[in-house]
Amino acid sequence: MPELTLEIGGRLYEVACESGQEASLERAAALLDAEASRLTDEMGRSVEKRMLLLAGLMLGDTMMAVEQRLANAEERIRSAEERARIAEAKSAMLAANALKLESSMHHRGAQAEIDRLQTENQAAMELLSQVLAEVDALADAAERR
Repeated sequence: MPELTLEIGGRLYEVACESGQEASLERAAALLDAEASRLTDEMGRSVEKRMLLLAGLMLGDTMMAVEQRLANAEERIRSAEERARIAEAKSAMLAANALKLESSMHHRGAQAEIDRLQTENQAAMELLSQVLAEVDALADAAERR
């Protein structure tokens, strides 16, 4: 089990961790050290335990806010994906109906009805394209967070 020496709040700490977790532990210690340093700058030299407690609480609060933003983004993505599925289903249904009607109307010579159905189908395809663009944008935004 690897042992690391971490500096937090101007003090060195010896910590053991699972193999392969060293980089993650060092990043976490760096966040805690940065928060502790910020508190020291704001409050002056405080009791070490209190400073570390406050730094940990502030990082926890930040983490909860980030988790909430992530959950909100994931919900928006799920909603957009559901709208995309609905739009795809409607588009497929419209396309199938348009083909059926085109076939039957062709024999009757009702070109106006065929044109109307094609226009509806095009509108459904445009809606699908917009929904898919929203899904892509939400997925990109979620990945950046």
